[in-house]
Amino acid sequence: MKGLDTNIILRYLLRDDEEQWRLSDQYINSIVDTDNTCFINNIVLCELVWVLRSRYKLSREELIDTVEKLLRTNIFVFENQEAAWWADQQIKHGGADFSDYLILKVNQQKNCVETASFDAKLRGVKGIKSLQLDQ
Repeated sequence: MKGLDTNIILRYLLRDDEEQWRLSDQYINSIVDTDNTCFINNIVLCELVWVLRSRYKLSREELIDTVEKLLRTNIFVFENQEAAWWADQQIKHGGADFSDYLILKVNQQKNCVETASFDAKLRGVKGIKSLQLDQ
């Protein structure tokens, strides 16, 4: 198994820089050709979603579609595929970001009884302890 950084996955998916896309594509395909897999850790997955949303202005639906395509492929192995799928499903209905839901799920898997947050988008989400600043 070989690990990938965010920028390799971005070039591979977007093909917005032809030379970097070619190098990324060759690298990933060389791994697949040897019956190995590419590892994507949680931080890389969160960075990927953040960059696609903030820099490339993908809609929420496009982000969901991209994450689901990655999770379905047999080329990539994820640090926590179950949590990534759960976070993907949550952003379909909730207002928080992918990373927020991934954090919550990973914390629950580690037996945290709650996750504290100031994020108003997480208020009311089961497992979240919303802390509110005095007004």
